Amino acid sequence: MNPAVICTTFFDAARLTTLIGELSVPQLKAVLKSGGIKIKSSATVISPSRRRAQWGQQAVQAIGAGNDELAAELLQQFLLQHRRQLLIDYLDALGVKHNAGETDQGFLSSASAERARECAALLLARHDPAETAAYLSYIAFQQRSTVFEGWAPLLRVAVAPTPPATTDQP
Repeated sequence: MNPAVICTTFFDAARLTTLIGELSVPQLKAVLKSGGIKIKSSATVISPSRRRAQWGQQAVQAIGAGNDELAAELLQQFLLQHRRQLLIDYLDALGVKHNAGETDQGFLSSASAERARECAALLLARHDPAETAAYLSYIAFQQRSTVFEGWAPLLRVAVAPTPPATTDQP
C-alpha cells in the first residue's frame, strides 16, 4: 500500500485535516514542498491561520489525488514529531534496538510474521487504531514487507470510502 493510499484508507478528509493541524509551520511547509506544492501566498494579505487552512486543504487534496511524496512526508513528520511513542512502543515490543523510535534495521523482515502481528495487535490496543494502522502500513511500505497485507485487524480500522458527490441535473 503506497503512502497516499495509506492516508486515504485510514483517515477521512476531516481526520487528515486534524493531523495536518498538529504540524508546525516548518513541518507543514516541508510536507507541501515534498509534494511539489508551492507555498508562496497570493498577493492578497491573509492571516496566518487562513494561510495554514489553505495549505492544509491543498495537502488533503493532493493526497486524495494520489500524491505519494506529499503523503509520505506527512506520515514521516506526523509520526516522528507527534507520535514518537507509537514507534518506540512497537520497536520495544519487537526487541529492536533503536534511538528514540528510529532505526535503520529492516525489522519486519527479521521478525516472524506472527511476532510482527502479535506486537502490532498490542499497539492497536494501546494507541489510536487509525494512527497505528497508518504507521504499520507505512513501515511495511518502507521495508517492502507484506506482513500486514490482508491482516483483519488493520482492515477493520479502514474508513469507509466517501461516495462521490452527485449532482441532480435534469
